[in-house]
Amino acid sequence: MKKWFLFGLAATMAIAVACGGDARTPVSPSSTAAASAGAASDGSTLKVTAPTPQSPADGTRLPDFKPTLVFGASIGKYVDAGTLTYRLRTVDAAGTEVVNVSGISGAARQYAFTADLAVNATYRWQVRAESGSHVGPWSNLISFITADKPKLETLKSYQTATELWDNLADGKTIGVATGMDFTKDVGARTISNESNIRYDLLQTMNAGEFSFYVFNLNPLSTGDKTKLMSMAEGLGDITTNDYRFTVEKRGSSYTKPGQVRIRVIAGDSDEHAGRIFDSASQVPPLVKAVWYFVRLTWGGSRVKWQVFAADGTTGVIGSKVAEVNMGYGSFTYKPVPHMAYVGAPVGRAGPNDASVSNMTVKFLWIGGPGTKRPGTFAPLPMLDFGFEGPGF
Repeated sequence: MKKWFLFGLAATMAIAVACGGDARTPVSPSSTAAASAGAASDGSTLKVTAPTPQSPADGTRLPDFKPTLVFGASIGKYVDAGTLTYRLRTVDAAGTEVVNVSGISGAARQYAFTADLAVNATYRWQVRAESGSHVGPWSNLISFITADKPKLETLKSYQTATELWDNLADGKTIGVATGMDFTKDVGARTISNESNIRYDLLQTMNAGEFSFYVFNLNPLSTGDKTKLMSMAEGLGDITTNDYRFTVEKRGSSYTKPGQVRIRVIAGDSDEHAGRIFDSASQVPPLVKAVWYFVRLTWGGSRVKWQVFAADGTTGVIGSKVAEVNMGYGSFTYKPVPHMAYVGAPVGRAGPNDASVSNMTVKFLWIGGPGTKRPGTFAPLPMLDFGFEGPGF
């Protein structure tokens, strides 16, 4: 009787094990005859949750063309999350796969694109966990849209009657350079106070915008009444020019370095009194060795100079740092011929009053009414004054 009891107990335990299996297995059961027989309905064979896409959020418009995709970890009750790796795939709007990469670290849980994606294009991505030959469920497809402006460094320089674009980061200029140092992928640097770039505009602009990115706009750079940017009529001495238009950044020789001031001469100052206009001086909070976007706009007898924080790599424009603005009577700015400068040519006061030294400039644009600056990655404040006539 005792023997039969022990035999029955052993048989009962064997049946229980055979029916219950091991509830802690991290993978879905599968048959040796058909490997997919035990897979979940979505094809996954790993008992984990789908990862959670975190950044960029669904439908995000990117500021550039090389996103970093970030996601949360998959979770499994009987799986060590630290041993998981991840596979990420990205498809374009047509559904064509552009990225399919595996082995992404379970600690990092992100993928950074190394090559540029297309301009103004929609992509979708998803990710899943993997462990050996076993795979977890895919996450939902998440979309993002690349920047709708071309990369500035790829935009070739050009000039028309209504606008001028000078890349400068391509190691050259379409202007006339004096004493400049050009470095490819960086920009054009003023070696000294005598350095400048001159642009001969094809038509007079009595209204428009003159803007560029600038690095190392050092408040304590050498010089006295040095010029960041300027415009004039013809090639005469800019100090006495009938249509002088300068943005001065006072250098280390000045009583109070770092001050910024605008001067506009709207016509022959010797014969027509009251046509010289100076803004109030201010000391903007400029920081040495950072990138800024500077923007000069004029028209409707008003002028405004603005400084914005900027990303020197992506071109993204950030918050406004400073602003100087004023009116210049009821006069129209109409130099013939119209010249524009990075810095300023040496005038009667000598090099000490010419250009801001040791600043690097790139992505320069001059445009009249009805034109739009290339590659603006953030909305800029609209001009608060109207343009006069057609502008040319």
